[in-house]
Amino acid sequence: MFGDELSNNDEELILKIDDWKFEERLSKEFEAVGFFISDHPLNQFKDTFDDYNITDYQEFSNNDLSKESNISATLLKLTERKTAKGTPYGVIKLTDLNSVFELFIFSDTLEFNREILKEGNSLLLTLVKTISNDENKTKRINVQKIASLKDLINKPISEVLFKITSPNQLEKISNLLAENGKTNVNIEFDNGENKMFFKLENPRNLDRKTLNLIKNQQIQAEIS
Repeated sequence: MFGDELSNNDEELILKIDDWKFEERLSKEFEAVGFFISDHPLNQFKDTFDDYNITDYQEFSNNDLSKESNISATLLKLTERKTAKGTPYGVIKLTDLNSVFELFIFSDTLEFNREILKEGNSLLLTLVKTISNDENKTKRINVQKIASLKDLINKPISEVLFKITSPNQLEKISNLLAENGKTNVNIEFDNGENKMFFKLENPRNLDRKTLNLIKNQQIQAEIS
């Protein structure tokens, strides 16, 4: 009696179920098993690593000549502790595309960034390294600044400099940036014989997706 109606309802229910978004799916995986299975959260930000001069954590840690660097990592766990004097500090467990590691953060850094220090969030961290002059050459890495990668990616691009070497590259930029917007566009042309610098009269509509399309045309870009 109700067979057809139930069958139709089941079909509608299946059709209305949306798949989890990328970040939500990875978050559920991490909650269930404690690590990421299908992908790494940082892969969605890889196209912007060059914009922020991001390096691998282990590469920075092992290079004694490098004293400061930006790294990207996803927060796995935050543990809050206190010193003998009662001053709070944090120990953050992180993962990048190649390793899992821990860093200490001081109380002011902890309090200032508490809103983004959530498990599963992908972060941009500015690290500073000091090496003692004693026999053991003790190495210490401090977290100087923390920012949310998602917030940085979604932040409007206020100004960009494109470095081109041919009129063909200029035409490609023109085609991709035909719409007016809020990004000031500067262009440096250098073909080995002539060098010119000019700025487009009207700001253009430039988002991260379009910027990556332009970069894929072998055009250098510097954002600010």
